[in-house]
Amino acid sequence: MFKSFSRTGAALVLAAFLSACQSADPARILSPGGEQAGIDPTTAAPVVQGKCPKVYLREGTAYFRTYTKNGEGDPEQIIHQAMIADTTRQCRLSGSDLRMTVQASGRVVAGPAGGPGTVTLPVRVAVVQDDVVQYSQLQKIEVTLPQGAATTQFLVTDSEVTLPASAAGASRVWIGFDPGPYDTP
Repeated sequence: MFKSFSRTGAALVLAAFLSACQSADPARILSPGGEQAGIDPTTAAPVVQGKCPKVYLREGTAYFRTYTKNGEGDPEQIIHQAMIADTTRQCRLSGSDLRMTVQASGRVVAGPAGGPGTVTLPVRVAVVQDDVVQYSQLQKIEVTLPQGAATTQFLVTDSEVTLPASAAGASRVWIGFDPGPYDTP
């Protein structure tokens, strides 16, 4: 008799849980801070978790070095070296488009021929679907290495990434240093 009661009780609890999950309006569920869960507080747009494309680093684009004049390739002639350490993204719906904010953080280190000063980091964000570039944007980020410090951190943000929401599952987002020609995407 006790086994029958336990099974019946467990089934009722499960049914109540499932019906509560299905009847709740996701836009009305509040997070602990009081704001609506799944809603970007800045834009009031729904935040998409399931089909938000991941951010990848292409091999060879996570590091960037500046050299002294005629010192290219000589480790003793490095002025600054930068590296991307971490990436993240956030997606939100805007009509039939998926709008993304892509961020990368990293560090700039003075090389043997360097010291304090400003270095310009060319960072590109690109979205590719089936080998077709859907979005590409190059930013030149100015980072200053302060006097007396051998290293500093940087953060780069691109909040203009837009692609069709229907293409989100098949798209890849790439971020990395691009020292190539600045006038081409």
